[in-house]
Amino acid sequence: MSYRRKKLLALFCATALSMTAVAGCTGAKSSTGNVVSSETETNAEETSAQSEAGSYSSADMFTERDLAGTYEESGAVYVTLSGDGIIGETDGVAINGQTVTITAEGTYIFSGTLSEGQIVVDADNAKVQIVFDNVDITCASSAAVYVKSAEKVFVTLAEGSQNTLRNTDEYVAIDDNNIDAVIFAKSDLTLNGTGSLTIVSAEGHGIVSKDDLKITGGTYDITAAGHALSGKDSVRIADGTFILTAEKDGIHAENADDEEKGYIYIADGDFAITSDGDGMDASNIVQIEDGTFDITAGGGAANSLKTHESDMPGGGMSQNIERPDGESMPQMGEKPDEESMSQMGEKPDEESMPQMGEKPDGENMPQDTTTDESGTSTKGIKAGGGMYLNGGTYQIDSADDSIHSNANITIADGTYTLATGDDGVHADDALIVNGDTITVTESYEGLEGLTVTINDGTIDITASDDGINTAGGTDQSGFGTFGDHFKGMDSADDETEETTDKEMWMELNGGYIHILAGGDGVDSNGDLTINGGEIYIDGPSDNGNSAIDYGDRSSAYVNGGMLVAIGSSGMAEGMSDSSKQEVLMVKLGEQMKAGDVVLTDSEGNVIVSYTALKSYDCVIISTAEVESGATYTLTTSGTTTEVTAE
Repeated sequence: MSYRRKKLLALFCATALSMTAVAGCTGAKSSTGNVVSSETETNAEETSAQSEAGSYSSADMFTERDLAGTYEESGAVYVTLSGDGIIGETDGVAINGQTVTITAEGTYIFSGTLSEGQIVVDADNAKVQIVFDNVDITCASSAAVYVKSAEKVFVTLAEGSQNTLRNTDEYVAIDDNNIDAVIFAKSDLTLNGTGSLTIVSAEGHGIVSKDDLKITGGTYDITAAGHALSGKDSVRIADGTFILTAEKDGIHAENADDEEKGYIYIADGDFAITSDGDGMDASNIVQIEDGTFDITAGGGAANSLKTHESDMPGGGMSQNIERPDGESMPQMGEKPDEESMSQMGEKPDEESMPQMGEKPDGENMPQDTTTDESGTSTKGIKAGGGMYLNGGTYQIDSADDSIHSNANITIADGTYTLATGDDGVHADDALIVNGDTITVTESYEGLEGLTVTINDGTIDITASDDGINTAGGTDQSGFGTFGDHFKGMDSADDETEETTDKEMWMELNGGYIHILAGGDGVDSNGDLTINGGEIYIDGPSDNGNSAIDYGDRSSAYVNGGMLVAIGSSGMAEGMSDSSKQEVLMVKLGEQMKAGDVVLTDSEGNVIVSYTALKSYDCVIISTAEVESGATYTLTTSGTTTEVTAE
């Protein structure tokens, strides 16, 4: 048992001991020598799985038997599969040609090969354990494993075993159920153990449960014409290694009948997902505690229609912004190689520009491109409900948003490297970042939410449009309905617009943030408040956008931290006089080349030294060291400007 599964099992047992209605653990030996419970299940599944915060507890997600991944040889039924005749018919097992039907509770250990056969579980109200010990089953037009009726089924991969299940042709109905997966279960289904399972589904899904699908261990290599893993009520993964290739979603959970179900919970595991649809897709919550994720969705960012084909007003939206070679973050005080600098776009035609404070017309209104030409959603990780990312390492390359929620997103921890044809992280409602590392290497917009709060973390964003944007809004690829890209801007009534616009705001409280943007560096569409952290913005070189944008009905406050915002002066907006920290805003009158920007005090002490990554003619600086009434020297590309803090 891996350390990660031991940790989960220990957590479960600790929680179980605190409960008053838990069955005791007795000491029957398993085939691997581990102690397993003589009770088939505990009642942990029956407890409430969702906390008041909307997140799940691992102790409620998995039972002790789910996590154990072991089996008892004593009393088990051994079934040897063979085209010459299946051996193992006994009480609880019926054999009809190449079909094995399990009709009673118990443990059934399978080995051998069926070139055209099927395992069926038809055992009402029974808990059945199927052990695969080197099996190879092909069922051309139906499920290799079909759970027709049971309370719950465990599929356990024996230690060291290599198992293969496949479908090769279109699925043909054999009863009233719509069987469309290599493993198809009408009941709760748990896969565990330490062996490996290869699944090939030429015409359907890989593994489907019409209740809860749980995986707590093993190695899975699944290639499917549909979803690789699918659970109606939930998909819950405690651990394991997953190589998932799907023509639809890699991991899919959807329940149209119960809005509290249809969720994905992942405690740990290693995932390599290549999907034509979404990497992960839940109609309700997605919660991830830890794990390693390498996800390519919809062919990746290079396959995006939005980033690579749109021609939107506002500067740089259709252009590919690249960083200097070898530098993921700007180095303070160093001038980048000019040959490697990104060249920003031309100023757009003034007739096409939306005017400040006005709703853009229909032709200029940004459209939230969320599907490919076939209408397929191509996001990295998508939730119809809230999303809670509490840890893990993520490498996501997606044609549409890399991380998307139709509700709220909270990023508490983890390392994220995101390349996307749309948004790096998008929340229709609140986006909260509490820490660790987010690197958006390519995007249309880097981070977006109806409201955005950043409390800590290291964030590095490259965006062809806005770096951080508060707009939110639904899109046509979620489980809900298509909505306007901008919440709060969908009413023709000015008073209504002004009221709903107040819903949008941005608060930056800490961390390190760097933004390289073709559009606005930060666009709050409401009040912007900076209370702390280090914020460095390389905004647009054209006059169609600005390094900081908050609109004429809102305000921007700097109350602490370090702010250096470089960009164009045409639409530049200053900070509120009510800010608690002094702010210097300098319009230079001419474009300066990329290079060093240095602020010194009257005695020559360096207050700020920053290397701008592209041309600019406006500089905004705020730091605690800038004092009211003091005069400073701003050096930009060898040109000096005297400026006094007022």
